[in-house]
Amino acid sequence: MKVARRGSRRPRSLDLDAATPFERAVARFNASEAGHAVAGLTRTLGRPRASVGAAAGAPDEVRVTVAWELSWYQWGVDVGDGLRPVFELGKGGEIAQLDPAARQWNAVVAEDGRLSLGREPAGR
Repeated sequence: MKVARRGSRRPRSLDLDAATPFERAVARFNASEAGHAVAGLTRTLGRPRASVGAAAGAPDEVRVTVAWELSWYQWGVDVGDGLRPVFELGKGGEIAQLDPAARQWNAVVAEDGRLSLGREPAGR
């Protein structure tokens, strides 16, 4: 396993060369300003729902959706260009505004705001 150099924003536990595009996108998202914004919003609004999926029409882009009861945000992560910052795709007020693919809740947001792939245990 590769270990990140000091000062690198890559998580130490993830070999980004061997990771799936979704895993790479989540790692980059968590290290980004968008990830820090989700952390702050989570402290204020509570834990949201989240999904990670392919962005329509862009094979190297991954869409990250984070939604609370009355607001949602979407960001894009270009996994083909490690220098391109995470970018906002949109935001809104009601989960019903999201397309069905973005409501496939396949990721969780921890209490500290960090996103990870997987489903929330039953009974949350």
